[in-house]
Order: sequence, then structure tokens, then C-alpha cells
Amino acid sequence: MRTFPFALSALAVAAALALPAAAQAQLSFNIGAVSLYKYNGIDQDSRQGERARDFRPALQGGVDYDFGNGFYIGNWNSTGRFGEANLEINLYGGYSGEFANGMGFDVGYIAYIYPNSGASLNGSEVYGSLSMGILTTKLSWGTSGSIDEHARLSFLIEQPLTERLTLEAGVGFRNRENLNSGATDYRLGLTYALTESLSTSAIWSGADTDRAGPAGKGRLVLGLTQSF
Repeated sequence: MRTFPFALSALAVAAALALPAAAQAQLSFNIGAVSLYKYNGIDQDSRQGERARDFRPALQGGVDYDFGNGFYIGNWNSTGRFGEANLEINLYGGYSGEFANGMGFDVGYIAYIYPNSGASLNGSEVYGSLSMGILTTKLSWGTSGSIDEHARLSFLIEQPLTERLTLEAGVGFRNRENLNSGATDYRLGLTYALTESLSTSAIWSGADTDRAGPAGKGRLVLGLTQSF
């Protein structure tokens, strides 16, 4: 399994060779809300006595900067209850583009930060993905903290049904189980574009593992996201 970081490095080098002509740099923002924050099929809210509830709303949002040459950096945040922390902060950066055959790629690094958690939950991972048509395949590898040395391979299909409605179906596999990560996780749902920048979604998500307990139960997650 330790060969994965080297594979991602090789993919990054190949991506650099496939860099298309530079485009204009762009700054974008997003803000939204979900009825429950789930990540890889696991409830991200540990409030005692409320774990079995399907409705535990969270506010989410972030900012992204595209340098116009394939490189990007960004920040994404979500409220919730993560041990002693009430906020999750994601900081990431990477490189994306397209090969000559039309296949897209994305490689990068992401840090997960939970203020006031005593750094016990903080962690980081590297990731790499390939996309062709409606299918995206992604590999992530934990590099530090609470997600150290895990590997997750996922497949996501996004199939437009109409100009506004998109069906998405995904499954992910991890190489080890613990309380916060299922061996297998899944998602199935619909996203509807209300306008060019406002969308709503209904996603059924869960994790197929007994060790995740109630947090891995399949639940319907409703969401609303505004981009600008």
C-alpha cells in the first residue's frame, strides 16, 4: 500500500507534461446548508443522544482560487460536533487539467483542522483522480494525524438526466476499518440546478460496517448550495 504516494507523484509529473494553455485566474465562493453532514457515509456529528437523529443541520462554505494554469488552492468549512470541536476547516491545494485524449486529472493535498480539539482529530491526505465522461475514479492516502496511512479508492458516476437534473451514484473502499471510517461507503441521489449558481440535492448515504455503529446508518441528506 505504501506505493500509492509514489503513484500519485508520477501522476502529477504526467499532469504537468499535459498542461494546456493558461486560462484567466478566477476566485469563487460557495455557501450552503445540509440536513446532516456526512463524509464517506459517516455522520460528522457526535452530539450525545442525537447520533440517531436524521436532522442535524450544518452550515458549510468555502473559497477557491484557480490560478488559470492548472494550479488551485482553497478552503472549505463545516459546522458540526467533532469531539470538542464545533468546526471543521479544510485547507487544500492541487493541480488539475486534461490529457490529450480528453481524460481529466486532479492531484493535490488537503489538511483537516478541528479547532479546540487538542489536535487529536487533525490530519492530512494526498489525493489523485482521473475522470472520463460521467465517471470519476479517485484515490486518497492519509499522511498524518487521525487518518494516517489509510487508503480509499472511490468511483463516482454523475449522469445528467435533463439540463437541470443530475443523477449521482458513488461507492468507496478503505483498506482498514476504525470507528470513523467504513470499509465500504456509498451514496445515491439527485442534484437539481435551480439557477446557474443555486442548486439543491437529495442524497442517500451510508457506510457498510458494524464498527461505525449508528453513524454509518444510511440516511437521506438534503442540501442547498449557492455559488458566486
